[in-house]
Amino acid sequence: MKRLPLLIILLLHVAAMPVAASALKAPQRIVSLNLCTDQMLLMLVPRARIASVTDWAARPESSYMAQAALGIPVNYGQAEGVLPQHPDLVIAGEYNDTAMLHLLRQLGYRVEIVRVPRSLGEAHDFILRFGDLVGAAENARLLVDQMQRQLDALDAQVSEMDRQSPSHPSLNQQPLAAVYAPNGMTSGKNTVMAEILARAGFRNLGSEAGIDGYGQLSLERLLIAQPDALILEATADANGGGSIAHSYLSHPVLKQLSQRVPSVTLPPPLSECVGPMTIAAIERLVEVRRQHPSLHNNAMRGVAAQ
Repeated sequence: MKRLPLLIILLLHVAAMPVAASALKAPQRIVSLNLCTDQMLLMLVPRARIASVTDWAARPESSYMAQAALGIPVNYGQAEGVLPQHPDLVIAGEYNDTAMLHLLRQLGYRVEIVRVPRSLGEAHDFILRFGDLVGAAENARLLVDQMQRQLDALDAQVSEMDRQSPSHPSLNQQPLAAVYAPNGMTSGKNTVMAEILARAGFRNLGSEAGIDGYGQLSLERLLIAQPDALILEATADANGGGSIAHSYLSHPVLKQLSQRVPSVTLPPPLSECVGPMTIAAIERLVEVRRQHPSLHNNAMRGVAAQ
């Protein structure tokens, strides 16, 4: 076999050095202590570089990335689950135990605390910063670009449906949606769910009722409002173990309402964290509008009654 000239071998070695140096900078044993960072890690980083995630990551009732998390060691958000993994990067959220994080730093581990996004407006920069942190900048950029394309397409669909609605001088011509969960909880202003509804072209009863964050909405208030669509939490199951929290679903008036207007179930994994899962929730609600053109007429009747 013909040997390469020594000069070419040296040049190839020098050319490879920046790549090797860059690869060394990327953390190779990453631990996540937060459900939202668990999921972002699973979206951006190869499994081989993920040392452990929280136990919530593989639970389908809480995680959008549950399938991808199967088989990855779990840490239960505790130092005892972190130390055996010998991580070179520990990622925590704002609300992780500060004493535990201090201990990990004292033991020489690199700990980074991140503020997870609370809206789609914050998600863009968060994903890019997170990508830099975990050595997956290119994957982060691709994910951000993909999300923006999806949002642009959904915005165009919603605008088209709004244009097809009967014209009315009132600004409140979009259909009214009511989010209802165990114990009569609902989502008001400054929540992920409120943003999901707005991007899908729905008004939010919780916001219009003056609720900031999360609060309770009585059945009486729900019925008086006569919403055009009902958004139920996936865990709000009529067979929810006989709990008082779920008993509201057996109320005959609520059953009647759910039969009269379009009802959609949004599982918690679509609204617990902000990211691609948020877009999946918007897509589901846009599809509800597409499948029920009557929502437009219902909304106009509601406006006329005001």
